[in-house]
Amino acid sequence: MAIGPEWAHGRAMQVLTRSALLFENGLPDLPALLVEAHRNPGGIWRIKFSYETSEPLSMSAVQASAMAAALHEIGEAELADEIDDALKSAVRYSSM
Repeated sequence: MAIGPEWAHGRAMQVLTRSALLFENGLPDLPALLVEAHRNPGGIWRIKFSYETSEPLSMSAVQASAMAAALHEIGEAELADEIDDALKSAVRYSSM
C-alpha cells in the first residue's frame, strides 16, 4: 500500500476543530486563564492550563508541543503561541 500525503505523524490527517483537538488532548474547550510551565513533584517540567471553572490540568511538554503545532496548522495561533511561550519557559527553567 502506498502512503500518500494524506498521512502525517503516523496517522491519517484530519481536519480538526479547536474543540476536537483540545478534547483529543484531555482539555476542556474553555478559555484558559493561564498557560504556564509547571514542575511536578517529581521534578519534571510540564505545561499547566488553568481555568476559571475547573481544576488546572497539565500535560507533558512533548504532548503540549505537538498540540501547539496542530493548533498552528488549524489557525489557532493565539493559544498555540501561549503554549509555545510556556514551553520556552520550561526549557529555560530546566536549565537553571
